[in-house]
Amino acid sequence: MQRSAFLAVTVCALLSVSGTSQVPVGHLQPLGSHRPADKEIDAYDEVISPEEFWEKYASQRKPVVFRGAGRHSAAMGLWTDEYLSRQYGRLEVKLEGKREKLGKMPVGEVGVGRDTIENFLKTYKNEDKYIVSQLPEPMYTQVSVLPCLLCGTFKRRLLEVNLWVSSGGSRSLLHRDADNAINCLLHGRKDWIMVDPAYDDFVSMAEENEGALGGFSLVNVDKVNLVRHPDFKKVHWTYSNLSAGDCIFIPYGHFHQVRSYERNVAVSVLFARLTEFSSQPDCPDNGSLPAWDLLSNQHVAWSYPGHGEMSMGNTDPEHIRELLLHASQESGKGYIDKQLFMEELCSAKELPKRPPGQTYGPDFEQCWTLVDPDEDGKVTADEISSMADATLKQLTVFLEQDPANMPDYEYYSLSHEAVRAFVGTVLRRKKSVSEKDFIAEYSLRLDGSEVFGRKLFARLDSTGRGYLTEEDIPSSSSNVFDEYYRDYGKEDMANRQFEKVLRPELEPEDIEVPHNIPRDESEPDDGDDDDADDDDGASPLEEDSEVRFQSTASRTEL
Repeated sequence: MQRSAFLAVTVCALLSVSGTSQVPVGHLQPLGSHRPADKEIDAYDEVISPEEFWEKYASQRKPVVFRGAGRHSAAMGLWTDEYLSRQYGRLEVKLEGKREKLGKMPVGEVGVGRDTIENFLKTYKNEDKYIVSQLPEPMYTQVSVLPCLLCGTFKRRLLEVNLWVSSGGSRSLLHRDADNAINCLLHGRKDWIMVDPAYDDFVSMAEENEGALGGFSLVNVDKVNLVRHPDFKKVHWTYSNLSAGDCIFIPYGHFHQVRSYERNVAVSVLFARLTEFSSQPDCPDNGSLPAWDLLSNQHVAWSYPGHGEMSMGNTDPEHIRELLLHASQESGKGYIDKQLFMEELCSAKELPKRPPGQTYGPDFEQCWTLVDPDEDGKVTADEISSMADATLKQLTVFLEQDPANMPDYEYYSLSHEAVRAFVGTVLRRKKSVSEKDFIAEYSLRLDGSEVFGRKLFARLDSTGRGYLTEEDIPSSSSNVFDEYYRDYGKEDMANRQFEKVLRPELEPEDIEVPHNIPRDESEPDDGDDDDADDDDGASPLEEDSEVRFQSTASRTEL
């Protein structure tokens, strides 16, 4: 009876939307409500050969799922909260909020946006925080790489490995990434909506900096505004439900939106955007699979030891080689000179080019010294082709330093004006302020961390008294706040547009909104009972999955 009433309301609502008003079907409804999914993403019970993976999927930029492939990783059985805390607790990871770009940046034991694994696991079930980080290298020994990536060009072009951990209930914007990835879910469940690049022209995008290959859509995935984004009605989509042990290939530039349920742990192996694949020299001659192997036995272009600066999101160093080779060809001389090299760097950093003879600064000069060690004033195409990986990586870091990768990211995230105003307000309000009270105010008013609040207090308390007064307010010429003068470099146009356009549309609270991906409730459980009594990450499709199937079918028939 309950189901019939639900269907009657649904059908009436849909008839009203599609028949008597001009409001588009799916308007202000969750992503995917505007039309049924085209199909479920291709799925295999076994990993296919590198050649077949290239021909059918990677070369076509077509997603595919490998059911159960993640079960070859020891991490799937070992990585409970207790084990991770005991074995890897002091390793550092990056944090984000569970709803992408919404809410304040989480604060961890290390600072804003950074935590130790141990502290994260103590707090993540009760706080809005989510590990989205490079995987620390010590953890590589318990992750297996899919055999389709273990020979030929794929093996030589592994870029980065990332870790995702949440208590469930996380959801992303509709976005696309600059590199290929195979994402393996080790615990929990995730639902994926995928949109082929063929529909790029119909997806409203935040304006990215020139040359950016990733990015996110300005469409609100919880309530798609089809009046503001009318072309989105033309967008087709596919989907997949992933359970623990499943791995999904996400092609570069392929829009996707992801929702997680229950405790979630995933590892993603990124590899290069390739235009061709060679099975030489190490793929099996008969087209069979290479043997499974550990991540710790592979060369990964950008790795992270577990402390210090990360390189998450850095460009494939080979693209720097391609940029320089292209410049040498365009020059018509078969080489690049210093002036052309500087112009290429300026273009890549989106800085204005300078007139011939004008200096570019010591950082640029150091880059030229890297590429022209013989000091003959030019770099030939042959020299570029044989350039060492280490040199290419140094150039990449110069071009693309991301403050969020720095252990002292907090200095970038807070402006010196805000910090100066905070200090003045706090010290004028009381006769004296203890270190404990100062740190508490710093955390409350600036959303800063305890460790950085303590550092600021120490700089202000130059005499070591253990308390501060109004007399300790620094003069305008003081260098106390110098650390907070750090600059991002490039202006982030996409985030500026997000704040202006998309944030006002989004729910202020972390409300779970159901969406339209069918789920097979007969899928096997991953055996993880850690959160059996925790409803926070429950799937919105779980409560009335059969009814949702029916309502989707009714809309389709209409």
